[in-house]
Amino acid sequence: MKKFLLTATMLVCFSALSQAQQGRVGINTTTPAATLDVAATTTDNARPDALLVPRMTAAELSSKDDTSGTYGAPQNGALVYITAGTGAGARKAKITGPGFYYFDNTVPEWKPFVGTPAPAGMTVRAQTAATISDADLNNAIVVTSNVTFNLATLTKTNGKTITFIDATNGAFFSVTGVHSTASTTPLQSGGALSYICDGTNWFSYNSF
Repeated sequence: MKKFLLTATMLVCFSALSQAQQGRVGINTTTPAATLDVAATTTDNARPDALLVPRMTAAELSSKDDTSGTYGAPQNGALVYITAGTGAGARKAKITGPGFYYFDNTVPEWKPFVGTPAPAGMTVRAQTAATISDADLNNAIVVTSNVTFNLATLTKTNGKTITFIDATNGAFFSVTGVHSTASTTPLQSGGALSYICDGTNWFSYNSF
C-alpha cells in the first residue's frame, strides 16, 4: 500500500511539473521562464556559462547553403557564427569575416548580426555650384571659387552642422543666412568655416 501511495504521489508531482513546463525547456532551472531558459551556474566559476550557436567557416557554410533546399523559409532567422573566411555569391556576399550572421529568407541572403550602426563619417564633396542642400548637412564642401552660399536655404534642425573648406587660393567666398553677420569669409586661404544650427539660427562655431 505504501509503495502504491509513493508511486501515485510521484506521478502526481511529475504530472504537475510537466504541465507547468509544457512547451518550455529549462537548463540549470526547473522553472523555465521562456521557451528556452538557460540559467547561469554562478556557484561554479570553473564552468563557462554561455550559449553557443553553430560555428563554421564561410566555406563550410557555403557547402551547406549551396545544397538545394538547405536554407529556406523554415530557416528564416537562423543564426550561425563564422569563424574564418568570406562569402561568395549573392546569398553570401555580406559575409566579410568572423562574426555572427543570420539568414534572411526574404532576399534571400546571409546578413551580419550587428547592433545600431555607427554614425557615418563626414562626406566631403567638391563645389559644383553656389548651391547647397540638406544633403550637405553634417558634411563638408570644398570651395574652389569666389561664390556665396546661403544657409537660409537649409532646413534648420537643432544640432545639424555644415563646413566649408577654402580651396580658392585667395579668392575667398561668402556665407549668408547666419545669425551673427550677413556675410563672412574664412580667416585665411586654405582655412575653413563650420556652422551649427540651434533649430532657429546658424552660428559659426570654429574657423581655422
